Amino acid sequence: MPNFKTIFCSVCQKSILRKAFPGHLRSNIHKNNTVLHYDVGVETVNSAFKGRIVSYRISAERERAPNGEELAITSPLHFMHSISSRLQKVLDSAIASHVSVKVNFELFVKVILPRDDSMEIKSFTTENIPLFQNYTFNDLLENVSQVICKKIDEFQEKGSGGSSYIDLPKKIRAKKACINVRNSDEYCFAWTVMSALYPDVKNPNRVSSYPYFTDVLNVDNMHFPVSLKDIKTFEINNNDISINVYGIDEKQNIIGPLYKTLIRKKTHVNMLLLEKDGKSHYCLIKDLTKLVRNQVTKHHSKLHFCDECLLFFKSEQDHDGHVCGGVVTLLPDSGTIMQFKNYHCMQDVPFVIYADFETILEPYSESTGACTAKVQKHLPAAFAYYIVCNYDNSRNHLVTYRGTDCATVFVKSLKKDIKKIYKLIKSASESPVPIIYDEEDQKNFERADNCYLCSHLLIDDKVRDHCHFTGKYRGAAHSSCNLKFRIPKFIPVFFHNLSGYDCHLFIRELSSFPGEIKVIPKNKENYISFTKFIQISSTNFFAVRFVDSFKFLGTSLEQLAKNLQQKDYINLRAYCDNESQFTLLRRKGVYPYSYMSNWQVYEEKNLPPIEKFYNNLTDEALSESDYDHAKNVWHCFNITNLGEYTDLYVKSDVLILSDIFEKFRKTCKINYDLDPAFYLTAPSLSFDAMLLKTKVKLELLSDLEMIRMIQKGIRGGICLCSKRYAKSNNHYQPNYDPSQPSRYLMYVDCNNLYGFAMCSYLPYADFKLINEKECEKLDITNIPNDNDYGYILEVDLEYPEKLHDLHNHLPFCAENFTPPGAKNVKLIPNLYNKYNYIIHYIHLKTCIQNGLRLKKIHKGISFRQSPYLKEYIDLNTHLRQNSNSLFEQDFFKLLNNSIFGKTLEDTERRVDVKLVSTWRDERNKTKKMFTAEQLISRPNFHSVSIFDENLVAIQLKREKVILDKPIYIGFTVLELSKNHMYDFHYSVMKNYYNDKLSLCYTDTDSLLYCIETNDFYSDLKENFLDYFDTSNYVLDNCFDIIPKNKKVPGLFKDELGGKILLEFVGLRSKLYSLRTNSYEVKKAKGVKKNVTKKLKFSDYTNVLSTGKELRGKNILFKTIKHQIFTTEQNKVALSRKDDKRFIAKDNISTLSWGHYYITV
Repeated sequence: MPNFKTIFCSVCQKSILRKAFPGHLRSNIHKNNTVLHYDVGVETVNSAFKGRIVSYRISAERERAPNGEELAITSPLHFMHSISSRLQKVLDSAIASHVSVKVNFELFVKVILPRDDSMEIKSFTTENIPLFQNYTFNDLLENVSQVICKKIDEFQEKGSGGSSYIDLPKKIRAKKACINVRNSDEYCFAWTVMSALYPDVKNPNRVSSYPYFTDVLNVDNMHFPVSLKDIKTFEINNNDISINVYGIDEKQNIIGPLYKTLIRKKTHVNMLLLEKDGKSHYCLIKDLTKLVRNQVTKHHSKLHFCDECLLFFKSEQDHDGHVCGGVVTLLPDSGTIMQFKNYHCMQDVPFVIYADFETILEPYSESTGACTAKVQKHLPAAFAYYIVCNYDNSRNHLVTYRGTDCATVFVKSLKKDIKKIYKLIKSASESPVPIIYDEEDQKNFERADNCYLCSHLLIDDKVRDHCHFTGKYRGAAHSSCNLKFRIPKFIPVFFHNLSGYDCHLFIRELSSFPGEIKVIPKNKENYISFTKFIQISSTNFFAVRFVDSFKFLGTSLEQLAKNLQQKDYINLRAYCDNESQFTLLRRKGVYPYSYMSNWQVYEEKNLPPIEKFYNNLTDEALSESDYDHAKNVWHCFNITNLGEYTDLYVKSDVLILSDIFEKFRKTCKINYDLDPAFYLTAPSLSFDAMLLKTKVKLELLSDLEMIRMIQKGIRGGICLCSKRYAKSNNHYQPNYDPSQPSRYLMYVDCNNLYGFAMCSYLPYADFKLINEKECEKLDITNIPNDNDYGYILEVDLEYPEKLHDLHNHLPFCAENFTPPGAKNVKLIPNLYNKYNYIIHYIHLKTCIQNGLRLKKIHKGISFRQSPYLKEYIDLNTHLRQNSNSLFEQDFFKLLNNSIFGKTLEDTERRVDVKLVSTWRDERNKTKKMFTAEQLISRPNFHSVSIFDENLVAIQLKREKVILDKPIYIGFTVLELSKNHMYDFHYSVMKNYYNDKLSLCYTDTDSLLYCIETNDFYSDLKENFLDYFDTSNYVLDNCFDIIPKNKKVPGLFKDELGGKILLEFVGLRSKLYSLRTNSYEVKKAKGVKKNVTKKLKFSDYTNVLSTGKELRGKNILFKTIKHQIFTTEQNKVALSRKDDKRFIAKDNISTLSWGHYYITV
């Protein structure tokens, strides 16, 4: 209802009492804002909560030469000073309105990327800075300019870091709070750490007073001089040392921290970074209090400083109670066990909702960079949702709507139905249907010795569990288990691709209704899931959980519909009047997405011509058969216009999704006793299913040193191109030249590699750190793979030069490092010696057996191990092999693959994002709901994104991190999977063919070989059948190979199923092409399929031979502040630049880094 007592001032973005409004118009605040709003080059980008959160864009004033020619701004510093007057006006106005503000700055610049001379827009930001009425603008401008310029410098040359010695400024030196080691090299960072480790030496400023730093510190993968970005690498390498780095401003006051450690360690080092004449230098802060106290007080009483934020406190109690932006690391208590506990997930969620939106693709034109443009804006046009009741299908209900306000109608309609469902759930909870209990049930109850939920022994607390909706008896249970089996207090709403698409269409409208929104975020705009608390009464809210079904099913709705059997289309059939309609709707429909560009199109009374169904996103025309299908649908359902066609399309999509996911739920319930509707992703579901089926008890690590050691050893799959071109020549191909050596190209792939590794012996309990002396007693090569105890070790390995040629194509012990001439860290197999390398003992044995020399074991972790995952992996493999349903086969494969990801979950990378729709809520008595004012005023406030006037996302810095995941499983699976690939390559293939075998390409679980042999297929029959799955060979194949070993994990399979591979060309990882007689395979990571499908094998060979790059137009959806756009991006598709290997002059042969032949 309008408030007639106030008037909203659009200039000042605030409400003013009506009687005070004339005076407000004469006030300095209003006058300043009026001037501000009409300043050239100042515009409000977006605003929220009546101007309390605002983003401004300030553009440069173009300078002109005397001849009138426009001059470019020459430097960021020049730019900052050129806008200073307008910037000050913005800030002064904001402080006049709000007394105090938090502000951050983001500078956008055009940069030319040296890799391809393309131009991109990059941004450089500052932290949020609190400003009060007594702030000094000039000081602020200088500080901000310095921070931004420093970031730009680091971007341009990946950090200049510490270099030659710089003397302490006189003012700093007089405080006697620092140690400045007089180094003559570029290792001042390392010498500063040494001065902290050895505080009692006679001459602390001399390098000669300390041991050489490489004898004490691990500086693997470090770049000297050290940039601030490199410090994280140092902390990972030296997991008992943490670093904070401070700087000094032009007045020689201490600022920072410029770098702040995430976790404070036993040895903590505070450093001061000095800069002079383009050089920089680190020195040790031995007494931070002494260094900074004159900046904050003239009093001489004892003070307690927080070295995270430089605040001071008069008492230790106040200091300890101070909430800073520091992150607290929490570890499980010693002996904490992870086992299945989610018994409530074994019941059925009583109501599940499936939903979908369709959109108008409105033409749009905006360039967002030299190579990117927005071409369409996506507006919600129609929706459908279908409510599925688990216990009474008469309560199933379909809702559809089309209109400009469909997002608002969706939220209102959903809210109305949720309130109805809430009443049913409340009734069943408070007045459950009495138990229906017959003689057979009574016998079952009396015979039961174990709880049907947890399987533990029943003694005195045996009760009858029953469904509160139907009264059906479910089994004998512990009273405590029975209490956990309460009706869930949420309703899941599933969208297929919620995170990537649908949520952006209605989340603004969802936020406009009372009730908090809690998100599980990837970032401020991308959410794994979110929950809206629907207001039932003034004090009662009910949770609606929005979930992405794609995160369970992993493929398109079209493919899922093809795999689902006819008998499983239960909901779809119920909404079809006859068999003809049902047959037509069983498959994913056909829709002219790009044609639907305005509301008038929906009134068209005929199906558009076939060319209007052209899909811009995939760059594909509609087939005649698909167009015939659309025509049949139009006539069979008596469609009168495109609006009705849209309604049917979105309705059928939702019904198909409901049938697919309901089948998924049933399959999961039958085989694993769990309902997926309780979960958010397939990995979380699969991990729980594993815990339930295996009953394993996993001990959680409670020692940070063990956790950091394992984290350091986690390395993903190996992908590299070792030989960039190869051509076959054998008697199975038509152009065989018998005068040349017989040569085969074979692309082999390992079946379910991670599933195979997960069937091996894995760690689970009794974790202990073992020191160097204890490690010396280990006879690594004689410890069996199935030993009761296993080991993770930190070792030094020598890579003998005599192995360099033999191992060149696939060296052991890949490392994350920045190769020569590159800027980014990559996982690269190399021939360098290894220092402090983390490795599983089984993989270490393989390394030693293949010639690497173990020089030292620094330390290790011992643990009990067993093949506890094998039961679960074998169950899924068996179910997959014996299923006649493609849907079920994909389902069982998905569960095996997804469990691995859960074991590598990194809780430290999670972000804390709050979605808020109110600035201040005076009625929020309990303070349980977050408001923007509360969150922005917090010390750990990080940043804010404005979506509209009443919706913002606020990111907070993490206050605590809980390291409670069994990452030792993921580490071991990665190690054993690599070991399996290396063992096959060296012990099987290389052992048989020797120098007649070359590895051209590998990617995690696949190997592409060039083999000189008379007949590879004869070799396969005679020597390799035990290692191969030949089930994809046709029965009457010309090689006389018997198809067998279908989908056996760990066996290798000819990817082409006996088809002859003629040529291979590889440019770098994920960028290659294969050619057979009948087709080409083309892979180009980074560009969409619409680009890849236009490429030819000859394009790859031309790029390889000429060095010219090939570009393509990427068409993709991009979300900006919850608004979806179709964008076109002109992107490099093919390039022969590959810094993972040393490229020979012929551009085909390559060497591994570290090879003795490389002299650079």
